[in-house]
Amino acid sequence: MIDNDTSDPKTPLPYYYMIDNLISDHRTNEAKKYLEILQTLPSHRPFLIPVYKAYIALAEYDVKNADSIMESALSEFSDNAGFLFEMAQYYARKCEYEKAIEYYEKSWVSEESQKPRFTDALDGIATIYEILGDYAKTNETYDRM
Repeated sequence: MIDNDTSDPKTPLPYYYMIDNLISDHRTNEAKKYLEILQTLPSHRPFLIPVYKAYIALAEYDVKNADSIMESALSEFSDNAGFLFEMAQYYARKCEYEKAIEYYEKSWVSEESQKPRFTDALDGIATIYEILGDYAKTNETYDRM
């Protein structure tokens, strides 16, 4: 049972973990309830809401809806490095590696002026090239770091 009393955390991090685990277990109705609570927290990241909705749709085997959610969110968050990274993660999870690399690159470029600059996007690209067996491109990507 979900209460919104004073025992509920007022920070989004526990909700992210809870929703991730519920989605992994295909407990999507519960995940939706926690996502509703998450959206009410002032410090949540708005770009993650459609990402979670898409992952819930995938857990319900509704790939068409999941893709639609992500494409729709792209129009709203196309300049957000965090969303672009999540878009890449989404496509990587679906084994659509070319699209994943495209969005990892967009995320990397959009973070160019940030300090510190995280290398997660390049690490994602390198991992995909390693999965594909293209070790030369894997090494080239690591050299970019």
